[in-house]
Amino acid sequence: MDYSELVERISRSVVAVLTRVTDIWGFEEGRSFGTAFSAGGGLYITAHHVVSQAESIVLATPDGEVAEAHVVAADPGDDLAVLASDLRAPQLALGSALRLRVGEPVLALGYPLAMLDRPTATLGIVSAVGRSLALGDKTFEFLIQTDAAINPGNSGGPLVNSRGEAVGINTAIIAGAQGIGFAIPIDLASIAIEILRRYGRYVRPAIGVYVAAVNKAMAAVYKLPVEQGLLVLNVAPGSPAEEMGLRRGDIIIEADGDRVSNVFQLRLAIARAFVEGRAPKFKIARGNKRIELP
Repeated sequence: MDYSELVERISRSVVAVLTRVTDIWGFEEGRSFGTAFSAGGGLYITAHHVVSQAESIVLATPDGEVAEAHVVAADPGDDLAVLASDLRAPQLALGSALRLRVGEPVLALGYPLAMLDRPTATLGIVSAVGRSLALGDKTFEFLIQTDAAINPGNSGGPLVNSRGEAVGINTAIIAGAQGIGFAIPIDLASIAIEILRRYGRYVRPAIGVYVAAVNKAMAAVYKLPVEQGLLVLNVAPGSPAEEMGLRRGDIIIEADGDRVSNVFQLRLAIARAFVEGRAPKFKIARGNKRIELP
């Protein structure tokens, strides 16, 4: 398959990110480079670590257009940031990581090694979905693993499917590994933008529940009543989860009518409910009973 036309179209939505870092005295310590892409309406999606230490942020297009930007949503826990800028680049369509299949072709676009003439593109496949990755003191969940080459400077750029939809945000490579890259699921950025547009600021939705995924082996060993769902390990006192009636030992089977088998699906259900200004609805297994909450 010839991806040249697809790359040409997508590239117009991908911009370079240039940041300046100063010390406590105001002296410049250095500059860093990364990538972002347009979500429309002057909003740009990137990786949080690209802009986390920035004193100033500038976006640049391959045509030489340059504009300042500032962070309007930051979530270090997901390595996600949304920028606002007067720069106008075509909006890149946003897909969903939930529909990705292992073996599906994907393109990684970005500005590696601070080469700003135009974004580069690398082709690979989805190697795995739902990976966890520990970097320093943080653990990132439900990452997309790909063998598309991701080099320094690519961080924050889009991982794109064959339909031209961004399905992830390039975020990390493993030093010493060969052909292993990771991307943040685009669903998290879509939710962040919806929250921004509805409330004017970003708040990470949470209800105060800690869960673990249930599988057949776990169900057999612990004699659980279901083989798929999320086992409630703890409920924070005074939290929305406690007010809804969730208890330790409950198994969440469905959230807002959709079956859940991993924490990422639960997070998205909670976030969508938050965007709509309501509490999520759960179907749970409590012993041999099936209960709907709230």
